[in-house]
Amino acid sequence: MNYSIKIAGLFLFGLAFTSCLKDEMNLDPDTSTNVVEFKNPSSFVSPSGSTYSLYTRAFDLADESEYPITVSYSGADVAPNDITVNLGIDTSALSQYNEEQHTEYDLIEPAVYTMPTSVVIPKGQRTATVTLKVMPNKFDFEKSYVLPIQIQSVSSGVVSGNFGTILLSVNAKNKYDGVYTVTSKMVDYTNPAFISMSEHGDALEYTLETISATECVVVDYIYWGSPFIPFWTGTGVSGYGSFAPVVKFDPATDKIVSVSNYYGQPAGNTRSGQLDPTGKNVYDAAAKKIEISYRMIQPSTVAAPPHIRASWVDTWTFKAPR
Repeated sequence: MNYSIKIAGLFLFGLAFTSCLKDEMNLDPDTSTNVVEFKNPSSFVSPSGSTYSLYTRAFDLADESEYPITVSYSGADVAPNDITVNLGIDTSALSQYNEEQHTEYDLIEPAVYTMPTSVVIPKGQRTATVTLKVMPNKFDFEKSYVLPIQIQSVSSGVVSGNFGTILLSVNAKNKYDGVYTVTSKMVDYTNPAFISMSEHGDALEYTLETISATECVVVDYIYWGSPFIPFWTGTGVSGYGSFAPVVKFDPATDKIVSVSNYYGQPAGNTRSGQLDPTGKNVYDAAAKKIEISYRMIQPSTVAAPPHIRASWVDTWTFKAPR
């Protein structure tokens, strides 16, 4: 649902260099020709070779949130006069991106955002701000919203060939969403050599990504970069295929009410998630800490009821927003 890619600084430099060439800009800032373009509004997540740049940002659940976007008169000079920049939606850009990258982003619905149709870069200035307003409380969590925003025309000057159209991925996040450091005690009842990465003395960090107003999926970006639970086999890092916990909270009490499997309940390999009711299973809002006990059920491997293949007793401590 969510598409996250870590981009190295060297690649970003290469992208900027390519942008200059495509817009036929001189690399000397004192002699370059100005273009009107969007500046990077948030986290850049496009893979190398994509025609359009995709940026992503997650918003707390609220009736309305603001997303400032900068329009720039980029180059050696300041704006010689007021420049009116007319904005619109380029649905073909989103269709092309989905086709190129084999993604399934959804065009954001008009009911969940508002955006000005124009903005003015004042004479003598280089930038102006467009304020996109989104309504996360109205988001459909089954969709991955993208707004393909385009500079359709300018009253004077030239529109950038690279950054005249950008794609904005907008997501809602509940109060449990974020990056957490993890201390974990793991038992695999079929192989006692398997232990958690934290028991082995390695860093363990989970990102809780919102999939509904009350649910988050556990994603591992340190070892696998996907919804996954890594562990130490005794000789190396591994994990359980087609298994990642989806944790459901009760926002009124901050108690954890269930754990299921992101890949199916059960997945094709019979793996399911289950909350261990003997655990604390609660989010401490003051300490920003989650204490959780859960299990992986796998009847195809453990024939005898209750079919528990592995169990975890974890403490997740909030580190940073996603």
